[in-house]
Amino acid sequence: MTALEDVRVLDLSRILSGPLCTRMLADLGAEVVKVESPAGDDGRHFGPFVDGESTFHRLLNRNKLGVTLNLKDPADRERFARLVERSDVLVENFRPGVLDRLGFPPAELARLNPGLVAVSISGFGRGGPLADRPAYDLIVQAMSGLMSVTGPEGGPGVRVGVSVGDIVPALYATVAVLSALRERERTGRGQHIDVSMFDGLVSVLESVAMRALHTDEPVLPTGGHHAISAPYGTFAAKDGTITIAVAGDALFARLAAVLDRPRWLEDERYATDAERGRNREPLRREVEAALAHLTCEQALALLAGAGVPCGPVLGVREALDLPHTLARGLVTEEADGFRTLAGGVRTTGTVREFRRAPDRGEHDHLLERWLAEEPRRPRTEDAS
Repeated sequence: MTALEDVRVLDLSRILSGPLCTRMLADLGAEVVKVESPAGDDGRHFGPFVDGESTFHRLLNRNKLGVTLNLKDPADRERFARLVERSDVLVENFRPGVLDRLGFPPAELARLNPGLVAVSISGFGRGGPLADRPAYDLIVQAMSGLMSVTGPEGGPGVRVGVSVGDIVPALYATVAVLSALRERERTGRGQHIDVSMFDGLVSVLESVAMRALHTDEPVLPTGGHHAISAPYGTFAAKDGTITIAVAGDALFARLAAVLDRPRWLEDERYATDAERGRNREPLRREVEAALAHLTCEQALALLAGAGVPCGPVLGVREALDLPHTLARGLVTEEADGFRTLAGGVRTTGTVREFRRAPDRGEHDHLLERWLAEEPRRPRTEDAS
């Protein structure tokens, strides 16, 4: 039995943030019905392609059922309304107002199904001065402040290499759905959840935001190094670059001992984590001088043996082929041999074998069966 096998999710979303949220729900066993317009999800056109099929789309839409409905057509709107009555969750990531104009604002969804958990993911949310602005990952990375602290020290801010502006709200939306379903068990009532890409990125600024709120120091990119702790970053060895993560006096003492640099512990510049952070650059040069005669393999073996957190800097293909990656099952295959990524969390209620993403309208034949079901009503209308 899977965790969400009795939960039906209507997935009106496209491209990344919404489809990732609903795919996580599908991986937990929910019956996810992907509702596409006749034109289909734009994500179907994103590469890379294998045998003419988008691998991007397959990654984000596995374990779902697919139907085609044109919500501009009155007959299909009526079918969709009946599906809403017979579902538990709805996820959409249109610009604010689009679903409203199609006849399904939050109030109408709640009228059709008071127990429905409806999630709207958008760039800037349904309220606030920027609510009507379109947004993509790049835009929210730039406007959230994240880009300003990412990149080489002294250089311009750069985009994070994956679309965290979509991924973070997808994770928040999934948590929100699970929370709302649990609350519905107690109250019998659903709710409308407003998830914003911008909100998501601002909310994960952690120590960067705390520095901005509580200090006057510049908040700028620091390359591969931590802005507060040191030595905590990337360091050159004899034949390449490794990472070392030392935060706190105990770890720094271990580092000094294993690199045979006892004088570091007597240097006032390195007396505390805060002082080491302020003197990050001279300390980096000293660490690299101590590593200069060691290959990356030798340096990592030496540091790991002393209990100093460290690791290699791997390319994406190297990371995907890492024995630990494979042992953890992070790269897996669907039934037809398509290699893909597993989810980052697997529970006893997670689907064990992945079904391929549906073709557009592949499960239209199931519509009549679904529409013949009794509407799903709250356990009790007046629960409190």
